[in-house]
Amino acid sequence: MNILWVKDGKVGHEKQVKVLLDEISKSIEVSITEYVVPPSSIKKFLLNLFNKIPLTDDEFDIVIGAGHSTYSKILKFKKASKTKTLAIAVLVPSFFKDRFDLICAPSHDSYKIKDTNNVIFFEGSLAKVSDSKPNSDIGFIALGGQNKHYEFNESHILKQITYMLSLYPSKTWYVFNSRRTSKQMNDHLCSLAKENDNVLIVFSDDNNTDISFDEVISSASLKLISKDSMNMVYEALSSKGKTYVFDMDSKNKDNKIVNQINRLINNGEIGSIEYLNMSSGLKKMQLKPQKEFNEVYAEVEKLAYKLLQTLNK
Repeated sequence: MNILWVKDGKVGHEKQVKVLLDEISKSIEVSITEYVVPPSSIKKFLLNLFNKIPLTDDEFDIVIGAGHSTYSKILKFKKASKTKTLAIAVLVPSFFKDRFDLICAPSHDSYKIKDTNNVIFFEGSLAKVSDSKPNSDIGFIALGGQNKHYEFNESHILKQITYMLSLYPSKTWYVFNSRRTSKQMNDHLCSLAKENDNVLIVFSDDNNTDISFDEVISSASLKLISKDSMNMVYEALSSKGKTYVFDMDSKNKDNKIVNQINRLINNGEIGSIEYLNMSSGLKKMQLKPQKEFNEVYAEVEKLAYKLLQTLNK
């Protein structure tokens, strides 16, 4: 099967498509060609809707991609194809939803898609599945930054990191930041690493590090994730080990991301750090654990199976 992968250069989008294609390739032989959409301003993007796609002699069975800048290109490649090419959107397009043969959408975005039968839903975010036994000596911390869902109180976050380090001082802790993490927060993390020999900071823009995010998150026995990082939450839940989220105040209680994280906490599918009010007016931190024997999330495996079933009809 020949597949054209239309990419937008955004890590969160591309990782989800990659794990889906990797999973599909376990069942059928695939040949993947990549096309990267050039970065552009909103004005250029709107003009790009009417621009021609690059000429190619290749024909593809599937054209797939995730991210708003990819969707118009996917439909253009489909239209230009001389054979029957299937257009597949991962995540939810803002426009022309009915022109896609399939849309693979997270269930928390189901309100965006109504009265259509070309959708396959999955929960949360697509992530590589690992069933390996976790390493009891490794801890994992992942941080986002300023966002529209939660208050990212840096002082509050640092206190919780220090609390977790104090509970598990024998672990080697790998702390991963993101592109949204502020310089001030990064400086605090560097200071924390200087004070603790068992803390290693891995910066998202460090191309020289040999520390693999995927390897650490799949092998860590304990994981602590900021609530605003939905993709990282589901990456953590797609491997063994205990997963917790930071205590963070929501900006809007009727928010799809907030509701999804709250559902995971309330159902015991993920642990959390909580603050308890003491009689003296002080607050005490404690861990609210996730349920024992939670199954590893395997949303990408389920989606790949449904997708192949649909393609074989």
